[in-house]
Amino acid sequence: MATRFDSLKIRLMTVEKLRLIKKSYSYSELAKHTGLPEAVLCRYVKGSVLPSEETALKLWKALEELESLSSLVRKRIRFTPDGYIDITGVIYDPYILVHTAQHVCMRFAGKRINKVMTAAIDGIPLASIVATTLEVPLVIAKRNKDVGVRDFLEESYPSESPAELRTLYIPRKAIRPTDGVLIVDDIVRTGKTLKALTNLVRKARAKLEGIFTLMAIGDEWKRRVNVDWPIEVAVVIDERELRRREF
Repeated sequence: MATRFDSLKIRLMTVEKLRLIKKSYSYSELAKHTGLPEAVLCRYVKGSVLPSEETALKLWKALEELESLSSLVRKRIRFTPDGYIDITGVIYDPYILVHTAQHVCMRFAGKRINKVMTAAIDGIPLASIVATTLEVPLVIAKRNKDVGVRDFLEESYPSESPAELRTLYIPRKAIRPTDGVLIVDDIVRTGKTLKALTNLVRKARAKLEGIFTLMAIGDEWKRRVNVDWPIEVAVVIDERELRRREF
């Protein structure tokens, strides 16, 4: 059962989602899809009144069906001629980031999350807004040690080249054993970086509450990560689709 604070947060997030989607749809279109009168939707958007928690949850579901995070992301990704994915149109779009943060907050509702963790550098914009929405600190695993910090936790992992090792560092006190951690990343291909992040959480003796990634290439990476915690992926790109685009 949601606390009074959680209930208020759900209601406010639903109104914010409605405001975002209102930029692309008319009140008549929204009324037709949600089943709510135009006048009521207008009052929600203007902030004159908040929906009840029950109405907010129903409205959220209807809005997700109208414009899901997955559909928003797919509209903005681009495939390069050599088979790579350009997601700059996603991770640098505040509209998408706000949608994503709301999605994460709803998906992991009920989890005891008090730290959001990501790897530098591409995951930072997304993880920052997720941490802001959840109102928790952000922990960034970097490839270099911060000046002025003495003690670190570190984890090495093989890069795409088998002969090269990369190492991620976080200040030892950044994550405590009592923390519940949500790992956030923009895109996962091999799962090597995610595995390193989960190992850092383990070394900190904290609890991993879940993993969220905006996009994933195939699902073979799940075998490498090999965790029992909830994993949420907004968009999965089939590897065969990428191979077809290479030619």
